[in-house]
Amino acid sequence: MAAFVACLALLTGSAAAESAFADLARAAGMEAYAVPLKAPNFELRVLAGERETQTRTKRDYRGRVVLLNFWASWCPPCREEFPSLERLQQALGGRDFTVLAIAVADSETAVGHFLEGRRPAFDVLLDDDRKTAGDYRSPGVPVTYLLDRQGRMLAGKTGPRQWDGPEMQALIRAAIRAGQW
Repeated sequence: MAAFVACLALLTGSAAAESAFADLARAAGMEAYAVPLKAPNFELRVLAGERETQTRTKRDYRGRVVLLNFWASWCPPCREEFPSLERLQQALGGRDFTVLAIAVADSETAVGHFLEGRRPAFDVLLDDDRKTAGDYRSPGVPVTYLLDRQGRMLAGKTGPRQWDGPEMQALIRAAIRAGQW
């Protein structure tokens, strides 16, 4: 029922429904924004691998709910939470949802070493100059935002978290459902 009310919040803007969405966000360890915030655009390189060099922009993720995580391979809390992002992608990733990891002030070599040659099931982008993190007002790493299908920020969290718990999955499912109506 709480997820349904949260969906209504995104559609109707009612105070009770907004409060329910805020409750879902809080249970998931995030702070809901009273009004969805316009997320800045970006164009970043995809972590190289077997693919040729590519870039991604915010538009590439339009139509999907996105858990956007600013992180770095040199950051111990980021390293600890990264496996939970992979598990979350495994649980919910697909046409309606994706995790997006943006490595801040990190080298491609260091990120590749951290990943030990394995490729996560989501994009890892490189913010070498910290511009994108700055545009998102990320005070450091890790910082995570939940974006709706239109690329607006619904909620945010500074600091580490285990992202694959049932509360986070309920919040993401509510955001997915809200965008389908």
